Formats: sequence, structure tokens, C-alpha cells
Amino acid sequence: MNAFIAAPSPVLSSNNPALTDYPCTGMRLYTQPLVLLHGWGMDSQIWAQLPQQLRQFADVMTLDLPGFAQSPTVQNYSSAGLYQWMAELLPERCYLIGLSLGGMLSCGFAARYPQRVAGLVTLSSNSHFVASEANPTALDKALYLGFLDNYNQNEDQCLKRFAALQAQGDKQQRQLIRQLRSMQVCLDSHSGVQLLTLLGDIDNQSGLTQLQCPALMLLGQGDALVPVASGARIASLNSKIEVNIIAGAGHLPHLTQPETVIEKIKNFLARQLYALDKAKVAQSFGRAAHKYDRAALLQHQVGEQLISTMAADAGLASLIDLGCGTGYHCAQLQTQFPRAKVTGVDLSPAMLAYASNQYPEGHWLCGDAEDLPLADQSQDLIFSNFALQWCADLPRLCGELSRVLKPGGQLFFAVPGPETLSELRVAWQQVDSEVHVNRFYGVGDWRSALEQAGFSQIQLETDNQLQQHSSVREILMELKNVGAHNNNAGKLNTVTGKQSLKALYAAYEDYRQADGTIPATWEIIRVRAIR
Repeated sequence: MNAFIAAPSPVLSSNNPALTDYPCTGMRLYTQPLVLLHGWGMDSQIWAQLPQQLRQFADVMTLDLPGFAQSPTVQNYSSAGLYQWMAELLPERCYLIGLSLGGMLSCGFAARYPQRVAGLVTLSSNSHFVASEANPTALDKALYLGFLDNYNQNEDQCLKRFAALQAQGDKQQRQLIRQLRSMQVCLDSHSGVQLLTLLGDIDNQSGLTQLQCPALMLLGQGDALVPVASGARIASLNSKIEVNIIAGAGHLPHLTQPETVIEKIKNFLARQLYALDKAKVAQSFGRAAHKYDRAALLQHQVGEQLISTMAADAGLASLIDLGCGTGYHCAQLQTQFPRAKVTGVDLSPAMLAYASNQYPEGHWLCGDAEDLPLADQSQDLIFSNFALQWCADLPRLCGELSRVLKPGGQLFFAVPGPETLSELRVAWQQVDSEVHVNRFYGVGDWRSALEQAGFSQIQLETDNQLQQHSSVREILMELKNVGAHNNNAGKLNTVTGKQSLKALYAAYEDYRQADGTIPATWEIIRVRAIR
């Protein structure tokens, strides 16, 4: 696909000419804006369609470095001076998306002003732009010095050479060079040399180590300026940093593979918005233990259907019910596999206490599905029903499931899919832009994670079940009684007010059926796989 589309015109100029605003055109999912900061050699037009794509779900701003486009020059071009410049211009709190030098500055700013940055995305950025003995995975020093000398002698020639280097290693290299050279660069000469010098001097090693916000770092596999090998070293500096390599891309992956870059950014931002507080999840289910079985009719029905698909196997020695809750299905599993040791595993101590009281002869274990307190290759079968949706990191989860299963071991689970509670989600979106309904992964997400973890013979089935209720309040109470609270990071920290609930009830009226009932969709994903 040819991705070379003309860069968008500015939507709204702010009072400061360094900033351009792109107000959200769709449903605003994030209360903090996304601020894009470009790299050396090109102003914010380098972002092309990215601001227009991102503004579909957030307010977006582009920030031009001093001396680029209409951005005024500054006196202090040191990293400290530019961090202060950013502190004066940026919103009180935002997500930063930086390209090359812009990414390095964004990272340094996030390390120094952690309360100002909700999350960080960098494209083609390194801890050091220039290689040294301590940091060899960077640009050759002689090449950089020659480049700096070239800029001092002939700016236009240097910028053309820089465009070629940015395109080098990309599968669409020739088209990209033409695209870059067609852009008219507005650059103050003094600012250009000062920022190019800073690019060679900046040291983000400690900044990356100290970074407190979640970070996504995107690297092009063929980047001639930022070696892809730098990714492994950067990821090792801080567990909050996620590094993704984009195959077939050079220094500007957002221009030649915009769909890939946008999807990765959207998924990263969604993970922050929908990040689950597992302690609160455990507490919510613990409080609902005594009511759960009476309210979880759909959940129990799905679990029973899943068990009925399992062939009896007298050779099974051990299996777990992962996310066992009240232990309801443990007894059924024990009947299905009478010689096996069935262990109920759950995150909630209160749920396990209830299960132990209900089934005193059972085996119970408190643990997190993403960090199971079980030995490698210790289980013949893993069963899970309406529990794994509470795990945010699917690759890590599926890796754990693979680790504890014996070779040839079986995995059976059911989870809600992305269409679940779609009516409730849409109704809430008419009330406000906050997170009220949990996000559920789709069939493609599960298949990808299972394949990555080494599972085979993966079978996934999905169907929608429509539950009818007398009122919206009944739906909310049912969710409360099964412990399915909103424990996402992006939710409001205040109690939902009467006016908001009234607005929700009114919005949900669009779904009322002819018989007077209120529907709630549950998309059920059923999975079977072999280790």
C-alpha cells in the first residue's frame, strides 16, 4: 500500500506558534492530550497523517522544536534548557510521542517531570545517538562528525543527505526519499547546528533507567541511524519499557507503515487506560463470593458446556481450575476426572476461603494466572472459565500456561469477547468519555498469544448470547453481584453520581425491546489448545 499522503493542514493554531492543536473528532478516550515532538532536520510536517489519525480518539498537539517552522528560537539549546522550554509549553499532563531527537527529549523530560507525563512513545530513538565504547549500538562517531561538518558548510546538501539516511533500509526507500525531498524545511540555521550538536551530546542512559511512566519504543528493523540492536539494551534498562521492532522499516516507519505504527500506539495507550488493578479485582470478587453462584447463571452455563466437551481421560494425574472462584466447577471437574488431583487456583483469598468452606475436601491455591506458583510441566490440563479476561498481558499469561502444562497437555478456557456489554459501553459513551466497561480481547489477540507461547491445534469458537433484563439497574446489580467491577486505570476515582446514572438509563432506552426488556450482549470465546 502506498502510504505517502500529503501532510494535514493545521487545524487550530494556539497562542504559541510552536504548538498546533488537533482537537478530537471522535469519542475522546483519553483526558490527557497526545503531544507529538519531531526530530532533527524536519518540522512537524514529518508526522504526515499521524495527528489526523490519533485525533479520532484524543486531543492531539504537535510541538515544533525551537527554530523549526514558526517556533521561536531560544537562548539555551542544552538538554536542560529544552526541558525547561517543554515544561513551559506542554499541558499539565499529557502523553508524549517523540521521533528521533524528539523522542530522546521526550524521554529526558519524562524522567525529570514524571508527574507531567502519563505515557511515552518514541519512534527511532536511542539512549545515545552517537556510538561510544560504553554504548556501541548507535551511529558511528566519524559518520556523525562528518555530518555535522557537512551541515556547517552546506545546509541544503546536508539536509538532502539526511533525508537519504532516514530512508535507508526501508522497503519503500525510493518513494520515501522523494516524499522527504518534496517537503519544504523551514529551519533557522543557528538552531539547526545547535540541535544537531545536542543530538550528538545527549545522554539518556540514566533517564531511561529512572523512567516511571510506561513507555513504548518503536524501532525500524533497517534503520541506518538507530541500530535495531539498541532495542535489547534499552529494554534491559527498565521493566516499564516495551520495545517493538517494525520489519521492513527504516528511520521513519510511521510514513511507510502508518497502519502498523498507529495500531501499536493505539494498543499501547489502551493498555494504560484499561490497566487492571489486580488487588482491587481480587477484593471485588472476594466481596461477591457469597452472592456469586446465584448471580453467575450465564457464567456457570458456559463453564458446564465447556466441561461437557472434554473427553474423560483416566490417565490425567493433575489439573487446575484457574480462576476457580467459589469452586463451583472444581466438583464437576473432579467427577469428570475422578483419578486426577483437581486444584482450584484463584487470585482472591476470600473466594478461596468460601470455596474451601463449600468443598472442604478440595485442593486450593492462591495465585496470579500471570505468575503461577506451580512447577514447570506439572499439569495435565488447565481449565478456566470467565477468569482469564482479567489478565492484561496475554503473551505473559499464555507463556505461564505453557510453562506449567506438560508436553501434550490440554488447555480449555472460556472468556468474554470484545462485543460483551456493547450496549452498556455505547450508552456510557453518550454520558462521558471515562472508562466504565472493561475491555475484552478478541479471537485474533488470543490466537496470536497462544501461537507465540508454542501452543498447537488451537481451536477458537465465538458466539453472542443476548441476556434480557427488566432494567439497566438490574444489569448493573448483576455485574456487581459477580464482582465484575470497573477496576481499570482510566476510570473515575469518584462515585458515579445520580445525574450520570440518570443519563445512562436514558441513553440505554434506545435498546429497549418491543416486549419491554433491556438486552445485554455477551460475546463468548471458547478455546481449546494443546501444549
